[in-house]
Amino acid sequence: TSPHRIPDNVPRDIPWVGRHDELRRLTAALCEGNGTSAAVVTVEAIDGMGGVGKTAMAVHLAHRLRDRFPDGRLFLHLGGHASDRDPLPATRALAELLRLLGLPPKELPQDLDELVSLWRTTVRDRRMMVILDDAADTGQVRPLLPGDSPTAVVVTSRRRLPGLPGVRPVSLDVLPRDDAVLLFERRVDGRCVTRRAEVEEIILRCGHLPLAIEIAASRLLSRPSWSTSDLLDQLTAGSAHLPELRDGERTLRHVFDLSCRALTPPQRLVFRRMGLHFGVEFGPHAVAALAGLPVEETDRILEELLSQHLISEPSPHRFSMHDLLREYARSLYDDDALEPEGEVRKAVRQLMDHYVQVADRADRMAYPFRSRIPLDAEGTPAATGRRTGPEITDAHAAERWLMTEGANLLDTLDWIRQNGPESQLAQAVHVLAGFLDMEGHLVAAEPLLRRAVAHWRSVGDGAARARALLDLSAVHTHSGAYEEGIAAAREAQDIARTLQDGELESEAIHQLSIPLWQTGRYALVRSLQQHSLSYLVQTEKTLQTARVRNLLGIAHLHLGEKVEAVECFVAALAGFTAEGDDRGRYRTLNNMAELFRKNGDPEAAEKSYREAIELSAGMGSRGDHATLQINLANVLTTLGRPDEALALFGRALPVLRAVGDRQGEGIALNGIGRAHRIAGRGEQALPQHVAALAVLRDIHAEGEVVDVLYDLARVELDTGRMAQAVAHMEQSLSISRRIGARVEEERASRGLEAVAAARLSGTPNWH
Repeated sequence: TSPHRIPDNVPRDIPWVGRHDELRRLTAALCEGNGTSAAVVTVEAIDGMGGVGKTAMAVHLAHRLRDRFPDGRLFLHLGGHASDRDPLPATRALAELLRLLGLPPKELPQDLDELVSLWRTTVRDRRMMVILDDAADTGQVRPLLPGDSPTAVVVTSRRRLPGLPGVRPVSLDVLPRDDAVLLFERRVDGRCVTRRAEVEEIILRCGHLPLAIEIAASRLLSRPSWSTSDLLDQLTAGSAHLPELRDGERTLRHVFDLSCRALTPPQRLVFRRMGLHFGVEFGPHAVAALAGLPVEETDRILEELLSQHLISEPSPHRFSMHDLLREYARSLYDDDALEPEGEVRKAVRQLMDHYVQVADRADRMAYPFRSRIPLDAEGTPAATGRRTGPEITDAHAAERWLMTEGANLLDTLDWIRQNGPESQLAQAVHVLAGFLDMEGHLVAAEPLLRRAVAHWRSVGDGAARARALLDLSAVHTHSGAYEEGIAAAREAQDIARTLQDGELESEAIHQLSIPLWQTGRYALVRSLQQHSLSYLVQTEKTLQTARVRNLLGIAHLHLGEKVEAVECFVAALAGFTAEGDDRGRYRTLNNMAELFRKNGDPEAAEKSYREAIELSAGMGSRGDHATLQINLANVLTTLGRPDEALALFGRALPVLRAVGDRQGEGIALNGIGRAHRIAGRGEQALPQHVAALAVLRDIHAEGEVVDVLYDLARVELDTGRMAQAVAHMEQSLSISRRIGARVEEERASRGLEAVAAARLSGTPNWH
């Protein structure tokens, strides 16, 4: 994240009044140490009561102390006491916090410990305030604490949170009478006829609860002809209640009922249906799908509900409901006469269909190479010819929609997993497979994709099963499980051949080739890609043909077939350029730079890498950008600029570790070793090469292991470790021969000659 970008997603329009003693205590606790060490405070509710103003106090503090925490303010709702969904898991909470700081979700690690480490590293030197709103328990919060950092944390919860290190708890009760009166009067702002005695009776009926007072004041504002006397009459008329918010005989349900009765029938429908949404935040198209209304009408109703403070708009065109109002809206369905159960189920299905249908459109633009299973559920907008959701016109808009709705898409998938048939789950996980893979949700994706494969097998749909296997193979490959990825892709290829589906077979071949390439089976990759190319050149699929030529060029490059590699890369670059695919362009430029490097032209390689980096800066992933950086750093080492190279490695290595790119991590470690060796620091180089070898052997990245063994042997010879140098150079030669890496084989042969010469002369002669 740029140091000039100040993240601040703290809500703005939350009223505040009174509670000066609690505010002073919290301010003192947060500012202890003048921002040099972490401070943790909790704002808790006495007797577990909701709506007492915990969030309002935390938000008020964030804005009041903004100058003391100049690196930003973050707000995250943990959903600890929502009645309709589970609390936010620590892994998803950490991923959201890191996303708010600018780290792309698809490049975050999956393991909780790794996420905790990345979070604490990211905020180590930041003076920020983080609000963790509505925490469920200590276990949910503990991983989110920043550790040794000047970042301050404010946790709100309805319960005590024992066991948090260094925590300063502050408990809130309902408002004192004078503060409650002031809150009401500030909200109505003199626009209604008020009498002090009547206001005091109103706040008494609201139990002095800030949320209830807010809603009562909004109710009064919505009826310009009313006075406080009229409002008081209404408040004393009802008898229903929300049991958990009782204050003697007075309840918040009175106020909710009053506000709901004042709504028009369309407003009541939208309000009720919003209570069925499972997410914390959502857009107008989702609400329109729930309500079965046109989005234009839904937008107007949402604006009306906003004016009555029944919903909030935390960011433009994104809406949410307070948990208590959501619970109230859902409770309205207890009256069977209000809406038949069948209508409620239909509304939820419409919401599921909305997310799946729009995700399908977005996926086709964001990940155009995927081989798709047709989406044909009866009754969906696609089946009826009615399209819901925003217009998505290009790949960038598609990626933005997928990221914005990421949490809701995960919740959609989880709802279908628990409530839908296997056929619906199999289709939904296929639609979201590209999103799950690229956004880093590999742990969630793998078991669901296995279920999808099993479903398509059980119903005898071979084409769908093959595509589900390709989804599974991609997830295995990106998580480093190369052999599992190979097995799944080969099974998909066999099915495609049986079906005599050339397009599907081509996709299976491409997916199969990726883990084969990662494990050094270059000759097989070449053969497979040549077969795929012979099919694609007969079609008009320019992007797919360019992608095949790029991968075929990589195989030629590793096999020492440089002329053929050049031809493939030039043709691939032309294809990607013609289609306006910048991602394909910078990946091909990266491979061309590698060709220049192996041809002994590091200056041309540097130029090509820099062009690729410039292209990737605006649209590539953080992982891609880091990979290009380490490739450029390796060339800078060759050009005799090791310190410049080490600076690049230092920026790229943490990113590669954060995104779980173990192959990239190994390459970077080896490059750091090479840079130290070039700088004459052999003893510093050795541990870097050894660490790289361990990482790459663990994932069976044979092509990279060859390079590390060679570089390790060189530094061992430089530092007088002759026996180890011979052993490692021989291993590099043996593996090179086995995988058919001719350039590396010749290099290792020359290396052994240099070792022999060094034994005679006492000085290595590398060439």
